Amino acid sequence: MQEKIYSAKEFATSLGISKNHLLKLESENKVPQARRQQRGKIEHRFYLVEDISRYRKILNKPPLIEDRHVQMFFNFKGGTGKSTLSASYAYAVAEMGIKVLAIDLDAQQHMTKCLGVETSKDTKSIFEVLIDNEDINKVITKTKMPTLDIIPGTLKLSVIENRLPTKDMREFLLMAALKKIENEDYKVIVIDSLPSVTMLNKNAIVASDDLIVPVLPDYLSYDGLGLLFSELSRMNDGFTLYSGSRGSFLDNIHIVINQFKTNEVLSKKTKESLEKHYSRYLADTVIPYNAKMAQATAAGKPIFQYDRKCKAAQQIRALVQEILKLPPI
Repeated sequence: MQEKIYSAKEFATSLGISKNHLLKLESENKVPQARRQQRGKIEHRFYLVEDISRYRKILNKPPLIEDRHVQMFFNFKGGTGKSTLSASYAYAVAEMGIKVLAIDLDAQQHMTKCLGVETSKDTKSIFEVLIDNEDINKVITKTKMPTLDIIPGTLKLSVIENRLPTKDMREFLLMAALKKIENEDYKVIVIDSLPSVTMLNKNAIVASDDLIVPVLPDYLSYDGLGLLFSELSRMNDGFTLYSGSRGSFLDNIHIVINQFKTNEVLSKKTKESLEKHYSRYLADTVIPYNAKMAQATAAGKPIFQYDRKCKAAQQIRALVQEILKLPPI
C-alpha cells in the first residue's frame, strides 16, 4: 500500500493556505523544510500524509475533525459495492491526514482484501473482542499507510452469531469495546458490515454515528430500502433508552447511489425515485460506474492506489468531504 505523495500546491491546500505562503514559511524556517527527491538533474519538493497533522499543529490550526465519528457502511442487499466503497472511503479519509480505524465485520474479509491487508490463522478480529473479551487495542493491525489501521475480518466471524446471544448486554458489546480504544487520535472509525440483519450488525448500528447506505440505481436496491428503514424504525422503538440519550437511528443516514450509469434509463429513473422518496437522506454525491473500481478490488487495492484520477475516486473523495463536512483538498 503505497502512501500518497503531495505536491506543494496540494499540501498547501490541505493546510488552508496558498502555495506561496507555504514556501515563504519554509524560507523563514517557521515550518519544516519540504522533503525532496532527486529526479535526474531536478530536485522535486514533496510531502507525505503524516506531515499534514504535524504542520497544522505548528501553524496552530485546529484538526480537520475534532470529535470521533463512527461510520457504518450498511445495506441488507448484497452486491451494492459496499465493501469496495467502504475501503476506498476509509483510505480517502486517511489520505487527508486524519487517523482512521477500519473494522471489517464480514467473515469474507472483503474490506480487508480491498485494503490489501493479508491475514493468517493467527490474525484476530472483532470476534475475539466481543466473545473472548480480548483487549480491542491488541487486535488492531497497522497498514503501510501511517494514518490507517484496521481490525481485519477473519473466518471466525462466520460463527459469531451463535455466540452473541449468550452474552449480557449483547447489542451494546461493540459500542462498549470502541470506548476502550486507547488511541485518541482515531478520529474516524469506518465499519464494513454484513448484508443481512444480524446481531453483529445491530451492535454496529448501536455504536455508529452515521449509517452510510450504498444502493445501486436499480429496482431491487430501491425496493430494499423499505425493509432497511422498517428494521431501523423497529430497532429505534426497541432501544428507547439508547435513542433518548443519543438520538434516533434515523437521524444520520446517508444513502449513496453507487455505480450510476449516466447513459442508462433505469439508472436515471431510480435516481429520480430516490430523490422523490428519500430526499432527506440522499447524499448529493453520486459514485459513477467505473470498471476501474472492480479492477482495483481484484488487485487488492483501494481505488486511490489503483487510479486516483478516475471519476469514481474523485467522487469518493467528494463523498468524504460531504459527509464529514471537510474542505476540499
